[in-house]
Amino acid sequence: MPLRHRARLLAAPALLVVVALASGCGPSSSDPTGSAPASSAAPSSTPSSTPSSTPSSTPSSTPSPSTSTASPSRPAGRSGPGTPLRDRLLTASRMPGFDAARRWREAGTGPERPSSSFGTCQRFGIVSIGAERAVVRRFSPVARDAPHDRAGELVAEFPDPLTARRAYAVLEAWRARCADRLKGRTGADVGPLQPVAAGDRAGWYLLRYGPVPGDPDARFLDAQGMVLAGRRVAMVALVHAGDDPHDRPGHEPVAVALRRAAATLR
Repeated sequence: MPLRHRARLLAAPALLVVVALASGCGPSSSDPTGSAPASSAAPSSTPSSTPSSTPSSTPSSTPSPSTSTASPSRPAGRSGPGTPLRDRLLTASRMPGFDAARRWREAGTGPERPSSSFGTCQRFGIVSIGAERAVVRRFSPVARDAPHDRAGELVAEFPDPLTARRAYAVLEAWRARCADRLKGRTGADVGPLQPVAAGDRAGWYLLRYGPVPGDPDARFLDAQGMVLAGRRVAMVALVHAGDDPHDRPGHEPVAVALRRAAATLR
C-alpha cells in the first residue's frame, strides 16, 4: 500500500479521539463530579481567595450578633451571683402603703444580718433554719408626718421545696410564741393567723403594742406576713403607729404585699 494511504488511515482514529474529547462524551458528561476536568484550574484561584475573604469577614461580623443578643437578656442591675435574689424583692412602688396617699422609699437592701432579726417575732436568722441565702429590703415613709411607720421584705432561697416548707412552719411557730417577745410593751396583743390566697401557702397576723414615742395613748400596729412558693419564702413587715385599720378582709396592705411577693418568688 502506498505510504500516503497508510498515513491517512492512522490519522483517522486520532481525529475521532480528539472530536470525542471536545464534544464532552464519556463518563464525565453524566457524572455530577465530571466537571472536575473543567474546574481543575480552580485550585489555583480558590486557595488564594478563601484565606483572604473568610478570616477577614468572620471576626468582624461575629462579635456584633453575640453582643446584641446578650445585652437584652440581662436586665440592668443584674451583676453578680446574689442579684437574681435581690431582683425578687418588691420595689418601693410595689410595696403597699397604709392608705392611697402613703408612699415608701427604699431605705436599704442587703443580705440578712444574723445579729438583727427582720421580723418582730423572729428568733433566729433565716439562714440558720435552712436557707442558702437571704436578702432584706427596708422602706421608710415618704411623708414626714409618719416618722414611726416602716416596712420591709425578706426573701430567702432554700435548697429544695421540702426545706422551704419546713422553714415556713417555723415562721408560723414563731407567731405562736411571740407574746414573750413583747414583754415590757404596754397593751401587747398577738392576733390570729389570717390565711392569704397566694403562692403555695401564705398568711399574716397583727401585733398591737405600745408605747409610741411622743404619743403614749397610741399603739403600734405591726403586721407580719409570710408566703411560701416553691423553694423560696418571703417575709413582709408593715408597721404603723396609729388607729386600727378598717380594711376589708383580704385587702389589707400586708395581704396585698404577700400576693405581690408571691408573684416574684417562682
